[in-house]
Amino acid sequence: MDWLVNFPNLKELNIVNQNVLEIEGIDKCRFLEKLWLNYNEIETIRQIDRLPLLRQLYLSTNKIRRIRCLDKCIYLEKLWLDENRIEQIDGLQNLSHLIELNLANNNIETIGIGLDGLLSLRDLNISANRIGNFKEVLNLNRLPNLTICTFSDPHYGENPICSLCNYQTYVLFHLPRLVRLDTMIVSEESKTFADTTFMKKRMYYNMRIKTI
Repeated sequence: MDWLVNFPNLKELNIVNQNVLEIEGIDKCRFLEKLWLNYNEIETIRQIDRLPLLRQLYLSTNKIRRIRCLDKCIYLEKLWLDENRIEQIDGLQNLSHLIELNLANNNIETIGIGLDGLLSLRDLNISANRIGNFKEVLNLNRLPNLTICTFSDPHYGENPICSLCNYQTYVLFHLPRLVRLDTMIVSEESKTFADTTFMKKRMYYNMRIKTI
């Protein structure tokens, strides 16, 4: 993309479905605020950290395996990395202004501490991955502003966790700030029901343990 040297003052750039293999030359557009590189053949994120004013980045439907070169994009607010080949959540810890993150349809099995530091994150789509353990939900407790969480999306698909018994009850109990889970608007009645159900089941299993 060497031709970008002729457009140093660009604020928005859309290069979609152009078989781009490498992100090269993008650093010549230091004033970029919005960048679309969807439906290409990109395997490695490069030079994005040289765009200090970037606020929106869309890298959907590429071949990216690892999140990298974003640590200096501290003003980034929207990041879409859906439909790639990402296996691990990392490289995001400095994005304290990030509001919306889409990691749907990758190969992620664990959340771990990969989202720690995203203090402004409100909307997380992590559907159609390989998350199958309830304990991963607890890692989202450290996101103080998370209000929309998607483990199952009609467009992408769902995680194995969504098929577990009491999935919604568990998530709503441990993430009480949610206003939307998957496609469901979370009402106060839903939260109350989840709290009551969770506590009843906890008491039941505690009694079973004592009995055994």
